Amino acid sequence: MTDDIAERARIIGGTTLRSKESPMNSLEQYVLALSRVLVAVIFLLNGFGVVNQAQPARELLAYGAPANLVPFLMLSARALEIVAGFCLAFGVYPRLAAAALMLFLVPSTFVAHEFWKVAGTATYTPQLLNFLKNTAIVGGLLFIAATKSQPTLLPRASRLGSRT
Repeated sequence: MTDDIAERARIIGGTTLRSKESPMNSLEQYVLALSRVLVAVIFLLNGFGVVNQAQPARELLAYGAPANLVPFLMLSARALEIVAGFCLAFGVYPRLAAAALMLFLVPSTFVAHEFWKVAGTATYTPQLLNFLKNTAIVGGLLFIAATKSQPTLLPRASRLGSRT
């Protein structure tokens, strides 16, 4: 056995000791890219208005947002969802895009899906499900934001001074 194989074979407490992180294999790269695309779809659909935006606009007004500011807030949210959604899907600064979407999604989830306020009513279950759905999306975004080596769907330009 070579030293490399022996090092990989050593197991302590159920984990294999390695001196270096192994590079991502092609299946892992494809799965990670597909996962990012799947997470991005909901933001892109929402940003392009496929999902009706009338209810969120009414909720902003109900929370006291000035009526003349609501269109700007809605447009800003949609722009963020579109830009960050495409960045996630194509792997262009995906960690930054995931962080930006989390900064948008966490507060909007607590504002828009207050299931604890409607306990015992017909809207309790849909609000709880939407809250949990958004929580799961935040979990996916956290995973993306924490993954350092991200594959891209776009060809990468060679860096200046690097030799291939």
